[in-house]
Amino acid sequence: MFKTDYCGYNYHNPDKDIIYRPNGSGDYLFLHITSPMYFYFPASDTPTHSNDAVELALTTRSDIIERDGVKLVRKTATPGDCILFSPGNIQYYEAITSFSNSFVHFSCDPEEIQGLQISMNTLFHPGDDEMIVDTLRKIQFEYLSRQQRRERMIDLLIKQLLIAAERSVTGPAEEIEQTEIYSFLTAYRVNMLQRCSEEWSIKKICKETHLGRSQLYHYYKAFFYASPNDDIIAARIDKAKHLLTNKELRILDVAAQCGFTNINHFNRYFKQECGMSPSEYRGK
Repeated sequence: MFKTDYCGYNYHNPDKDIIYRPNGSGDYLFLHITSPMYFYFPASDTPTHSNDAVELALTTRSDIIERDGVKLVRKTATPGDCILFSPGNIQYYEAITSFSNSFVHFSCDPEEIQGLQISMNTLFHPGDDEMIVDTLRKIQFEYLSRQQRRERMIDLLIKQLLIAAERSVTGPAEEIEQTEIYSFLTAYRVNMLQRCSEEWSIKKICKETHLGRSQLYHYYKAFFYASPNDDIIAARIDKAKHLLTNKELRILDVAAQCGFTNINHFNRYFKQECGMSPSEYRGK
């Protein structure tokens, strides 16, 4: 279970304040940065990866400092950057001018965070940080409100925070332009699938998204691993499985409410997806 030890939303420290915890804080720390900051990370004289060697070679002398006998490399963080510190890892950062961020200190069993696809103890910039910011706000509200089942809600919110961060760095948006297309197309797709029973032709989708046919297929396949038509069919079949639990509805009615104008097409697609006919599914 994830437990919050301390948190802050849109938290302000004195200008040019410095945080220095050479042995970490004893827990995980997730930071969302909202003002320019300097972060300091241990420098390796013998990098283990070729990329590390290139990066160290490009680092200027002014970016390397020494504190308590440890050589450190300075990195500049910009608003919107995030970092997840692991327990026992040095936490050393300072504000360039004003100091503001949102954060949560949390603890959990080691197996609960295994497999997380976020590199710890290094800065990353989310493609879209809206959910991260909103979740941090909700965590602080729960932490301060002390309402009933607060611990359970905080557990769920920290899981949501980590998933949101993971999605933001493992998604397909590598460039700013592609990030904007991804955000727009994701919102459009959600709206389309919510209204899957309506008619959704490729011509209509291209017109509403202002994308050419080849562009639409390229981005859609890259982002969602399916074609628009396959996505709509899958959403309609999901809806049909739900409606089939209502025995007041005829199978013909179910097909119509899911956007199938041809019962034979409905039966064929349903069997392809579920391995059985709609009537067999209802019987089970």
